[in-house]
Amino acid sequence: MIYIKHEIRKGDTLESIASQYESNIEDLKNFHNSYCGATGLIVTDRLPLHLGYIIIDKNSIKDKEISNVRKGSSKLDIPTRYRCEQNNLVLIDGNPNFSGQTKTQYLLSHKKNIGLSLLNALLEDYISSVQPMGMEGAFELIKQIELIRDNIVFTHADGKIEKIINLKELNNKWDIFLKETSNNIPFYNELKNKSPQVIKDFIDNGEKEFSDENVFSEVISKNLFYHIILKAYMGKGINEFSFIQQSQLFPNITMNLNVVKSLVSNDETTTTYRLVGTLDKSKLDENEIMNLYEELYQPIIKYSFTEFDYIYRITYVIENESGLLIESNASIKELVKNNYEVITKFELRRVAV
Repeated sequence: MIYIKHEIRKGDTLESIASQYESNIEDLKNFHNSYCGATGLIVTDRLPLHLGYIIIDKNSIKDKEISNVRKGSSKLDIPTRYRCEQNNLVLIDGNPNFSGQTKTQYLLSHKKNIGLSLLNALLEDYISSVQPMGMEGAFELIKQIELIRDNIVFTHADGKIEKIINLKELNNKWDIFLKETSNNIPFYNELKNKSPQVIKDFIDNGEKEFSDENVFSEVISKNLFYHIILKAYMGKGINEFSFIQQSQLFPNITMNLNVVKSLVSNDETTTTYRLVGTLDKSKLDENEIMNLYEELYQPIIKYSFTEFDYIYRITYVIENESGLLIESNASIKELVKNNYEVITKFELRRVAV
């Protein structure tokens, strides 16, 4: 929606409303008159007595707020705190082979005048554990990269990120990581000595991510916290969408997911939605997947290739009055049926600020 409705209250004037939205009276009148009916026109510089609301240009306000944030003259000042828990499990022939848990806490802030279209996500806490124990080094490296992304200001619409407002600051953090932090990470230095090509690819990918807005947006959209926030605030009119997901099992294989949003329940205070994703198998090369399975997994599992699938289920609850996300649960599974499964369970809940 390109506009918002400002409810006129006692004491409001065109001048005070224009000041509130960092606009001027003429722009306010022109935009309102373009979208209101004939009985709602504002002809003079006074608000008509019968008028209940004035239509405000949301995109203009958002652009001004973005400019103010970039200049450091404005902050997003309505905070909501979330705690998240993500559990990852790998099953081989039905037996656990790997498990990892990550707990995070985010402070998500927005501006009242433009609602939830401009957000600041601050990562306040990051705790991880992994089994088997020998993989802690890799997870420490992952944690350090997540800490580079610890403060992201962005706009979004239709379930997708539009702009990363502070990408330059994030790029500076990446440079500091390469020059300083990486030297204190044993796993990073071990890889640099034993597998220089792996480190080169790691650095190349980082350079792309932290310098290219589109690449960075794509990367963080895969993070389940951001993924759920984007989908929860994508708009009531969008009930079907698609996205591309990189396979965790097979290198260079991408999957097309078709997602349907449905209403689960609603009452006076909350509304619950469910997202169900279906893998578009018509866009997969099953022979390529079968060959990769026979190369990568069959020597270990022994059993022949069966069926490849991807299961995507997300439920989330919205508070009706504020429009804010209250809680969410996600269950995602990529698998070769009965042989190899990568399972992700994710829970998000709002806590006190």
